[in-house]
Amino acid sequence: MVLFKSNLSFLTFITVLVFGNCVFNVEAREHKDSIRPDAGNEKFVLEKLQGYTDPRNISEIIYLMVGKSGKRGRERAVKIQKKRGVIETGLKAEFPRGVQCPQIDTETWAIDYSYKRHGAALHKGVDIVPEEGEGTPVVAIADGSVVGKFFNRWNRKGIELMLRHSPKQTGLPYWIYSQYTHLKNYPRFDIGTPVKKGEKIGITSNTGLMGKRERRDALHFAILYSKSPKWTNTGRAVVPADAFWMDPNAFYRSSGPYDSKTLRNLTKDEKKIKIPYLFVDGSLNPKETKKIWPYVCKKKIEKY
Repeated sequence: MVLFKSNLSFLTFITVLVFGNCVFNVEAREHKDSIRPDAGNEKFVLEKLQGYTDPRNISEIIYLMVGKSGKRGRERAVKIQKKRGVIETGLKAEFPRGVQCPQIDTETWAIDYSYKRHGAALHKGVDIVPEEGEGTPVVAIADGSVVGKFFNRWNRKGIELMLRHSPKQTGLPYWIYSQYTHLKNYPRFDIGTPVKKGEKIGITSNTGLMGKRERRDALHFAILYSKSPKWTNTGRAVVPADAFWMDPNAFYRSSGPYDSKTLRNLTKDEKKIKIPYLFVDGSLNPKETKKIWPYVCKKKIEKY
């Protein structure tokens, strides 16, 4: 009996040692992945950009809100995310008849992702699926600048680009941060590069870790917003100061409200959002819009 307990203790020790080493290796790879040859230069550039602040100046609550919590902090993170906008609103994107634009599929805003993540999790964006699949160009939703780009080899987001948009650039009374993930290639833009509305910023793919089932080609599209112009880039994420999550559909409203708690109480008709877009011929609809869908739209071909 004593021998059995001794062997059991030894096996427990070995299991903990191996498991701990595996976790350490994954975290080490993740950290190493974020340190690119140009990382030093990027930090120098970041410090010169408008609104940039040291990562230590951002509240822990906001780090949890954007998802930097680790497995142990997931439940707390989800509670914070719900308080800061990640709740279902019922908003629906609408496009004119005769126009074909890539649509949001079943992976809608704020749905429960616990069954996919083996722990508390919410979908902090929407998945847009173009009919052409991989290779379809993704475009900037408004004028802005590049504030983050990440490989994310060791998480589900895959290759990611983050843009920052001023209130003047979108017409909203907030600083907006647009997130595009699962991209095919690492972004060619340098940090700080200005981009124009409708400019190609990436290519649709399905990069990032997958579960048991292979993920379809799609764009995970998300919006963060803040009244504060301050933000940081940790090397693994862009984190705006005092930020909230916005239903990406709400970004396209012609006027407020934009917060999820108010939006979910709108009438059924008020929840129908007419999406402004860039047409394949280069024209805008509406003509003076500052905001567009992250994909170019084209004439719909009727099927008989």
